[in-house]
Amino acid sequence: MDTTADIDLFHSIYAQQSAIDEVNKLIDSSEAGLGIGGGGSHFDARRMAISVGYMKAFGLHKGYCVEIGSLDYLTAKVVWSFFPQAQVVGTGHDLRNTPMPFPDGSVDNVVCLEVIEHISDIRYRQATTLDGIFYFLEEVFRVLRVGGRALISTPNAASLWSMMQVLRGQPPMMYEWHFREFTMSELRQIVEHCGFQVVEHNSEYAWHLWDFSFLTRFMEEANFSCVHRGDDQFIVIEKPAVSERKPHSLNLPSSIRDYPRQLGLKTFARKLKWKLGVRPVPTR
Repeated sequence: MDTTADIDLFHSIYAQQSAIDEVNKLIDSSEAGLGIGGGGSHFDARRMAISVGYMKAFGLHKGYCVEIGSLDYLTAKVVWSFFPQAQVVGTGHDLRNTPMPFPDGSVDNVVCLEVIEHISDIRYRQATTLDGIFYFLEEVFRVLRVGGRALISTPNAASLWSMMQVLRGQPPMMYEWHFREFTMSELRQIVEHCGFQVVEHNSEYAWHLWDFSFLTRFMEEANFSCVHRGDDQFIVIEKPAVSERKPHSLNLPSSIRDYPRQLGLKTFARKLKWKLGVRPVPTR
């Protein structure tokens, strides 16, 4: 796919060219040490640099920090190398149902890069309830101090790239093994439902700097917004002194919401049995 130099579309104050250049150098040195060739990890260089930009802008490298995932991953090594004085620990537990190994209110900042799309349900049945993600975010809320922040990045399910994938007859998922990808509206509702305040929330063109001009022309002519259509999204959230859990409008199954349907099915089954002459066997 051809790329384009659409500066207005791809411009981000968090994507500094100097940081991108430094990330590429770090990737080269890391891959050489690991015996990796071909420059495959450079695909992720812009996304890593953007992550660094958010961490610098919002002080997410200060105090006692937690990286969700191992610090041995290439992304973690590259990103945290920009902050050599940072006090940071990684994690390696099941995020869906295992408490984070930190006391309440003991963490200043949490960095969670490209993780939540992998978190599956605790108990998956016919449809996702997102209970795994809600559990994880409740844990992040618990361990953060009041005023503590978290940076979350995850693919944007309503991006121009996703639309392009559909037009090409391909699945609109960034990776097909992701459990769930989110629109920006969905992610905001999820974190606010867990009691967080949103400090900053943007989409970013992290991977695919393609020529989307024909698609943006169509959208503009049809009065569809081209704002927040980057292939990734970054949200900075904060734990407030007084938590307000906002209701969400996500169409998730729940026992309460599902009760009328279940009752209707039972009533229909009884009527059908009666019509067919199937009588309940009396019990003593």
